[in-house]
Amino acid sequence: MTEQHNLHQRQQQLVKILTFLSNGGDFKQAQQLFDQEFANVDVAEITAAERQLIANGLDPREIQKLCNVHVALFKDAITPGKPNAAFETPGHPVYTLKLENKIIESLINDELLPCLKKWQQDGSDNDYLQRMRHALKDLLTIDRHYARKENTLFPLMDKYGITAPPKVMWGVDDGIRGYIKKANQLVNQQPLPDKYAIEAAVEQAAQEVLAMIVKEEDIMLPMLAEVATPADWARVREDEDAIGYTLISTPINWQPTKQELADAANKPTDSTLGQQFNEIAKQLATTDAQVNRTTQPSEQGTSTMTLPVDPQARIDLATGQLSPEELIAIFKLLPVDLTFVDAADQVRWYSDIPDRIFPRAKSVIGRSVYNCHPPKAQPKVKKILTSFHAGISDREEFWFNLHGERFIHLQYIAVRREDGTYLGCLEIGQDATYLRSLKDEKRR
Repeated sequence: MTEQHNLHQRQQQLVKILTFLSNGGDFKQAQQLFDQEFANVDVAEITAAERQLIANGLDPREIQKLCNVHVALFKDAITPGKPNAAFETPGHPVYTLKLENKIIESLINDELLPCLKKWQQDGSDNDYLQRMRHALKDLLTIDRHYARKENTLFPLMDKYGITAPPKVMWGVDDGIRGYIKKANQLVNQQPLPDKYAIEAAVEQAAQEVLAMIVKEEDIMLPMLAEVATPADWARVREDEDAIGYTLISTPINWQPTKQELADAANKPTDSTLGQQFNEIAKQLATTDAQVNRTTQPSEQGTSTMTLPVDPQARIDLATGQLSPEELIAIFKLLPVDLTFVDAADQVRWYSDIPDRIFPRAKSVIGRSVYNCHPPKAQPKVKKILTSFHAGISDREEFWFNLHGERFIHLQYIAVRREDGTYLGCLEIGQDATYLRSLKDEKRR
């Protein structure tokens, strides 16, 4: 039996066990089946199996619901990744993510949960309630940790055809955001609700956050370690500051050394068993994911495309001409977020304003717009763009309160040639909070 055939058999057995769980099978029985077949499992095998479930028609949201079950099933058998000295270097994206996780874990285990327990024992002690409120307020900032992952690491996974984990993990991230928000609302509600309702909400939020730390460090990072190059990590680091950090200061800058870049360039792509597993995952990836890979910037460069600096250069804009420098400066001043998605539904450009409503990273360029949204939002995005492609509609708009603090107005507008040919979609986002507050009139 060839090694490749053996790998295929292992993968099919994993798919069989995961399908059993997805159909409501007993966890202990699934654990027995797994233990009988596997002494250990590589993260890429898990990815390939989950990807095949999705390819076979299983909704990613169903895998999302079982995410913690999958982690519990595999956690003691996952093959440890190879140590990487760069990952332990301050400023490296992996070091930063793990540092945040340590602080988040301490916030939960050393402050939030102990205060919850002591408050339950003596509900009249307002000090523990106040400390719980403060801890949950801090925990709400995990949104930046997840946004960084979703906007810098998920595109990197897409690049190498690892498409299933981002789809699943993004949905779980959104669920965790909701759990923390609910717990925070309950502890600040007046009058306070039943203490057992608060206990359930706080414990659920805490457990889900801690489970996600396991998924990030034991599954996602080892997967990325198999495929990402030093140049990839440099691009991630370049995009991180614009999104922000959770409970830590802005890290020092990090760049790969010339030796690290040279070593990566000479590294064989199929020299380890883990990389062979990843090839299986990439073969299962969708056509879109493969297209995304080819549109990524060169491994030897950075993700930043620079326009000509020639001060004499001019771009004809039909009603006038502007230099690239003038055009970029104007876009930075516009009080709206702009994003352009081309006719192939790939993100091609966004305006870089200082205070965006939603974070953007340069790694989003060339990525399928559907992979830039959590699973629950993808059907709505698909419906809008399908309507634009078919010429059924040219504009969609939405307005809502964001986090109860900002009133947001969003427009999606079809961009067409004069003959009606579809060129793409322009997304316009505006924080209209200030505009809604204006009263009476102010004239010149």
